[in-house]
Amino acid sequence: MILQLLKQATRARHAALESRLTLLDPGLSREDYRLCIGGFFGYYAPLEAHVLDSPGLREIGLTYSERRKTPRLIDDLKALGATPDFLARAPLCRELPDVASSARLFGCLYVIEGATLGGQVITRHLHTHLGLTPACGASFFSGYGAQTGSRWKAFGALLNAYAEQSGQVQIGR
Repeated sequence: MILQLLKQATRARHAALESRLTLLDPGLSREDYRLCIGGFFGYYAPLEAHVLDSPGLREIGLTYSERRKTPRLIDDLKALGATPDFLARAPLCRELPDVASSARLFGCLYVIEGATLGGQVITRHLHTHLGLTPACGASFFSGYGAQTGSRWKAFGALLNAYAEQSGQVQIGR
């Protein structure tokens, strides 16, 4: 139930973001892709540190360290020629979502895990148009590989249980 409510509530924002990304453009170049991945790194690196520091993480019962995206982004950037200096100087996002409560943390994780699920389409496109594979340049979007669907379902079950247990379904607040 909560997953459907979240999907409906975030549909417009999802569509707006998707329309701004050029990852599925047929003319996507390796350099464009590297720059895009660099932007994702600049967001995910501080975001994941923020999530791992959240007091609600233990409460919700999710082992996020197994789901981290930053190591995959680093691998992809290195495969695309990024140097350690590039990674060290990459601009990092300072405006991060509020994850102080379990509900807000779940909202953030819903976006992260949903993006992981959606990355499967991008992975196929990167392979077809740029020759990239999860082993070389496209591990971020490949998510958890064959386990992506089952991990999404496990996350959804955890979120549903939390929503039922808390009795508070407040979306968009």
